[in-house]
Amino acid sequence: MLNELSQVADLLERLGTVAPSRHPRINPMGKNRDLLVVSLDDAGSPFCIEVLHGETAAKLFRIEHGSAGSSFPGFNIPTPLRRLDEASADELKPAVVKLLALGKNKNSSAAEIKEFIRKLFMLSKSHTFSPSQVKQFQRSCSELVSELVELLSRELAGLKNFMTLVEILVESKPTLPSFAEALASLMVDQNSEFDRRQLLLLQEVLFGTLDWKKRTPEIASPEYWKEKLKQDRNSNQPIYLDLASPGVGFYRVAHSETSALINTALIQTQSSVAAYDSERGGLVEDAFGELAELQDKFPPGPKVAELGNVKLFSVNTNEVQALERYGFKGSQSFPVSSARVQKMSDALLYLASEDKRGVTCRAIPSAQPDKRDLLVAYLEGEPEGRVKLAEMFGGEVHSFSDADFEAIAQPVLEMLEGKVAANPNLNVRLLAFCPIDKAKKQISLNRSLRVRDVIHAAREWEAGARNAPQVSVWFYDKNTKQSVFRSHTTPCPLELTSVVNRVWSADAKSGFSSTYQRALSVGDAYDVFLADAPLARQKAQLALELLITRMCSVLIALGATKTNREWICLSDTVRWQSVKSIALLGILLQQLGHHRNDFMQESMAQIGRLLALADSLHLQYCKHVRKGDSPSQLIGNAMFNTALEQPVFALARLAERLTPYQAWARTFQGNAPEAGVGLVKYFLGEIAACTAAIRLDELPQRMTDADKAKLLLGYLADHPKTETPK
Repeated sequence: MLNELSQVADLLERLGTVAPSRHPRINPMGKNRDLLVVSLDDAGSPFCIEVLHGETAAKLFRIEHGSAGSSFPGFNIPTPLRRLDEASADELKPAVVKLLALGKNKNSSAAEIKEFIRKLFMLSKSHTFSPSQVKQFQRSCSELVSELVELLSRELAGLKNFMTLVEILVESKPTLPSFAEALASLMVDQNSEFDRRQLLLLQEVLFGTLDWKKRTPEIASPEYWKEKLKQDRNSNQPIYLDLASPGVGFYRVAHSETSALINTALIQTQSSVAAYDSERGGLVEDAFGELAELQDKFPPGPKVAELGNVKLFSVNTNEVQALERYGFKGSQSFPVSSARVQKMSDALLYLASEDKRGVTCRAIPSAQPDKRDLLVAYLEGEPEGRVKLAEMFGGEVHSFSDADFEAIAQPVLEMLEGKVAANPNLNVRLLAFCPIDKAKKQISLNRSLRVRDVIHAAREWEAGARNAPQVSVWFYDKNTKQSVFRSHTTPCPLELTSVVNRVWSADAKSGFSSTYQRALSVGDAYDVFLADAPLARQKAQLALELLITRMCSVLIALGATKTNREWICLSDTVRWQSVKSIALLGILLQQLGHHRNDFMQESMAQIGRLLALADSLHLQYCKHVRKGDSPSQLIGNAMFNTALEQPVFALARLAERLTPYQAWARTFQGNAPEAGVGLVKYFLGEIAACTAAIRLDELPQRMTDADKAKLLLGYLADHPKTETPK
């Protein structure tokens, strides 16, 4: 577990979510976005702006603690800088409409665009930044520059302008609100000169997205601002700081040669520090290849609700005699510095904190009965997201009234689609922590998934849930005190394990009850979810076999309940488990190449439907002839287990038993609507049509799991016409 936690700790350190590293590194700004070079005066205020494009911007480098987070002299400033939601709609709408028209008209002049940008600016107000955005700016322009003052020499050859910029920022201590306000004012300064392309970029930086694909809300309407907030979520603009009055004879800060000199200076400085530390004595190489003073004893780890006290490292030397034999006592068996231990503890505490529940962490079913593991999910390089990524991967829908996977995943998928458009190689990291015993914990899952694969898998998973026919199941909503019929849900991926790992048994008095018997792991569920993973098809086939074996008796009972409408004979838990199982049957069948529009017309599904129709006709006979006295099993339900193994034999037996009820139905008459003649005649006609659709030569010699699933779905599918539900 320590190695994985160390990787997370390094990542969080680079992102600035824990204490910064003592070893800054240098990385390119990137060439895919326009870069604003903001020159500062001697007081540290923005003085002028220059726009760099493409390859020119890519030649500049920034000092950072990782691929994202705090960096200098280039960093991302959150946008938009101004807000328009409090402006008068009557004043705002004409200006926005005109500005959008000018942006679309390639022949419009820069002067016209500038005029309407200024009009919008006069109607706008300063943006209110979040505490995390303010803190991120401080890390870049205050904490990191202070560190650079200590790390780099003032006399470094060729870096006079860069070190002057660093000292100006140390002295001026800029804040995000004041910097953004000054920058915004500079963008609309009457004396500024920007071309048309640059002005359109500044418009986006100032006001965010004013128009977007498939925009339908009227400009300035409440729906417009709601959608605009969604479009501007996590928007930012790369900027690069420079001096308004650079020293003569030295490269300016925003110059590729300055970036090269900074890189050389950092390498030389860090090499000197490492050599000095080595000469100090007492420093040895730890398990991660660093020279450090080793930790004598690991401190107590964080307490996680699902796992209890988490010790980063725990070993009793008396119980591991091999360690004692080689002189490895206590923490000596895993040498690591106290600083790294603290970072690992901080990483786990950050990812598993209460305010991250559903976002980066969530309790999930454990491999052990009545236990819970902890799932940690985050975007690699961006663990500070706010959408419920962990909820999408580890959620469970406990009740018919809860949001299902489709509802939970929608905002997450929208975020991921935006992210992957900018970074096609973005990955999601999944970690699962499980308890071995009261003291020991370990990582049971460590997966890195491509975001584009996750998006595709989620959409296919949702489509798979709709691959099952409509099966309406009754529930009682205690809040509204009304009956509710649920005919569809999309289970979450891990619900494949929570459903399949339960074995159900029936008791005449207490009804259905379940026991936990683990057959699928969390990793298996994710393999099935991703579908394209190695062994995914084999695991889907195994899951289908287990689902049918363990849920078949419950689903057969549900079929009988759908006919007699005695819903309370099955508990809420059993009925909801059945709804999820039906959706999972659709998902697994789709992954194995069976699609509803085809298989519901096949003979196997038609046999299932015939059994259900036989039940319905039998019930009508009991109602009208036997005055409501029904047997414990209707004829279709009684033949179902036989049909699962020998469908041809079951059809022959059904034909014998169904004959008297068909004869009665043909002669049944009545005048009043409540007599039910129309319903009886409907069932009689459907039985005839269903029988004609069954091709005996298509029936398999041996039933596969897919055949059994189709038989079940045919049996459970709603009739187009039925009695009024109770």
